[in-house]
Amino acid sequence: MNPASKSKPSPIVRLYQPKDRPGVRQVCADTGFLGNPIDPVIQDRDLFADFLTAPYTDAEPECCWVWEGAKGEILGYVLSSRNARTHRAYLRRHFPKWLARAVIGFLFTYKAESRKYLFWLLFRGRKETPPAPSHGVHFHINLLPEARGQAGGRLLFDAFLGQMAELRESCVYGQVVTKGDRRGERMFAHYGFRVTHRSEVTKYREHHAEPVFLCTVIYEPAQTSPCAVKDRTSPRKSIRTKEGRKLLLSLHDCHPGSLSRIEEQMKFCLSRCPGHASVLVVPEYHHEKSIEASPKSLAVLHRWQKDGHDLAVHGYYHDRRGLPPGPWWATKFYTNQEAEFIRLDPTEAARRIDRARDIWKRQGWSAVGFVAPGWLYEDSLEEVVKDRGFAYTCRLTEVRSLVDGRKDTVWAGAYSLRSGWRRALARGWHPIWKSVLGGRDLVRLSLHPQDLEVPFVRRQVGVLLEELAQRGYRSTSYAEHVQM
Repeated sequence: MNPASKSKPSPIVRLYQPKDRPGVRQVCADTGFLGNPIDPVIQDRDLFADFLTAPYTDAEPECCWVWEGAKGEILGYVLSSRNARTHRAYLRRHFPKWLARAVIGFLFTYKAESRKYLFWLLFRGRKETPPAPSHGVHFHINLLPEARGQAGGRLLFDAFLGQMAELRESCVYGQVVTKGDRRGERMFAHYGFRVTHRSEVTKYREHHAEPVFLCTVIYEPAQTSPCAVKDRTSPRKSIRTKEGRKLLLSLHDCHPGSLSRIEEQMKFCLSRCPGHASVLVVPEYHHEKSIEASPKSLAVLHRWQKDGHDLAVHGYYHDRRGLPPGPWWATKFYTNQEAEFIRLDPTEAARRIDRARDIWKRQGWSAVGFVAPGWLYEDSLEEVVKDRGFAYTCRLTEVRSLVDGRKDTVWAGAYSLRSGWRRALARGWHPIWKSVLGGRDLVRLSLHPQDLEVPFVRRQVGVLLEELAQRGYRSTSYAEHVQM
């Protein structure tokens, strides 16, 4: 095949990650002066990026999107805030140090252009900023010059608006700089935005022949009251839980390498549907170092135990290294060689469970449940688990109490994302699962460490959790459920 005939790779548009912070800040500084580098206007790039990006990336990273280039560089971003209180709180905490830095620079190090910019910002900036809604989702967007007009920019903004639609937001707005030709306004009009206010920005008069305006653009898809949006990211402490309505929330594959992702999942889920979760801990994930060899992991797990979360034993190694071949369907198709307890010698199975239980004893954790990787195990294992004092175990479609023999039929809402065709099925499976099983009094959601890094999964899960909370559900651990 002629290399020139090969199609270009699809743009990579995804949710923001902490590693993207330097790239986002660079894009901000490289485009802050009418789409060009900010240096002719203000020389302190870090202060400029702090003020324009940090309140979004640091306070509400789950609302931010990036366009990643072929070499891993950031070509553009859409940052947004759904919670006005969180945004304002971040500004209140950090503004004093920003102001102190600006004052020191103004007095001692900044050049004339930078001092002039700060003077405008302090004494004219607020007056020249047009009115904006008091509620709603506020966004900030920037693309590098070489990325403008490409498909990735459209995909980036489509992904952001798609997330807002999934989250049922009724007002999205931004304040964008446009030049005299109004092309920027027309671009947002293409997406259904309308311009509500426009104000000339005088700081650009010395640098640009045409007038430059700051415009408020608003998108209100099928709302009942203009820009009347409640903050939805703070925990709903006042929700009254209807009796019997529970979300069984389990976060799988916790080990030192996945801890930060599990922490983020815990925050994401419980901020939308408060309560407790079951954290499925793997003692020596893939034969790597023990969970006990990670002081940070132990500190977090102790905190979770103290906070009332359930630390379940999730196999021992979570892989089949050193084991004979098992059934093709279970070990290769359904799992990627991670069905640890399928066809496992009973003596070896008991030994692994005992080793895990000893860790729990040494750490003072409550070993209430045992969950086999992939929910796959031989039926005879239940007696072994029960004899060692565990109160529950799980199958894909059941939660089994080992104390009274009760079996609750509740199909785990889970994602399989390790290949393209599996992702396609997962995207379609969730609405079906939600329609059939998401309205029952007992709903079960099982997440693996990388799940929420996939944009459509994050949107689907976020919407589900918020809807469940609004209908009176509370996140509940397996331990709480079987012991009630």
